[in-house]
Amino acid sequence: MTLRRLAQLVAASIILLFPALDAAGGGLLDANAIRNRLIAEAVRLTERYAPPRSEKPPPWAQRSDPPLATIAVLADPHCDDTARAAWTKPSRERLLKVIRHLNDAVKPQAVLLLGDIVAFGDAEQLRRVKALLSAHLNAPCHAAAGNHDGPGYETVFGTSNYSIAIGGVRFIAIAHRIIQWDTGWGVYDRLDWLAAELAAHRGEPTIVFAHVPIVFPAFANNAAVLQLLDAQPQVLGYVAGHMHVDYDMRLAKVHLGMPMLARPPHAFKVVRVYPDAILIFTHEDADGAYRQANIYQKIDIPPAFHPKAK
Repeated sequence: MTLRRLAQLVAASIILLFPALDAAGGGLLDANAIRNRLIAEAVRLTERYAPPRSEKPPPWAQRSDPPLATIAVLADPHCDDTARAAWTKPSRERLLKVIRHLNDAVKPQAVLLLGDIVAFGDAEQLRRVKALLSAHLNAPCHAAAGNHDGPGYETVFGTSNYSIAIGGVRFIAIAHRIIQWDTGWGVYDRLDWLAAELAAHRGEPTIVFAHVPIVFPAFANNAAVLQLLDAQPQVLGYVAGHMHVDYDMRLAKVHLGMPMLARPPHAFKVVRVYPDAILIFTHEDADGAYRQANIYQKIDIPPAFHPKAK
């Protein structure tokens, strides 16, 4: 890690710790006055790590062999059909448009939905979104709990800490306990479960996914989670939403932030698993239709963990 990158991560730590200090100090800080500025600074920082755009795809992105699996990754749809906020009014139609593109063009074996499924934490809204996904999406959807999803998440979508195998890759979903609803500040209190799950699948290439990132201290014990994951050679990366920014940080592990589906460019990622690499492509809504953007990302899979088709 370069000195500049370390300084930037320290700055991000300070920025994202403000909500916790406000909660712990009983309001010693005026959170309402500084919240928007802090969020803007955090987003500006993550934007420095936006994956580059390329005029033409690199050779490694032009494979002729079929992938072991194709997976769509969506984050932060913030669905709401109650007209509570103007910017959420088209959210249902937006999600249906993405689903049509997935069904017709991408044809994934699975979809990962990285939290903030709904905008205002309403359990009935969660049920309506789940019903929409079940009725229209041709692939199974595996969700992560977001801070906007509220306490009714598990009653609708089931357990928020679980693991699945797709295309020979182990995907582990984790969710932390929310203390501050608006900022997402909380704590991850399932470290023992996560350690046991990693131990049970130590021979499988693994991606951990969640709503909240761990590369920034967006929850109280993120350092403990980082330490656990960094010690596992089979863990290739961590994928999160929450920041609403498309970022790619290459530290001890690969840390990817997903763009926000709810606002322009209404982007999401398509992950293709191959025996030696995971290739990641971005799809954006351009001129009224979804198209693959000129963004190309890759996570190499070490030979010891090459997956096999199942």
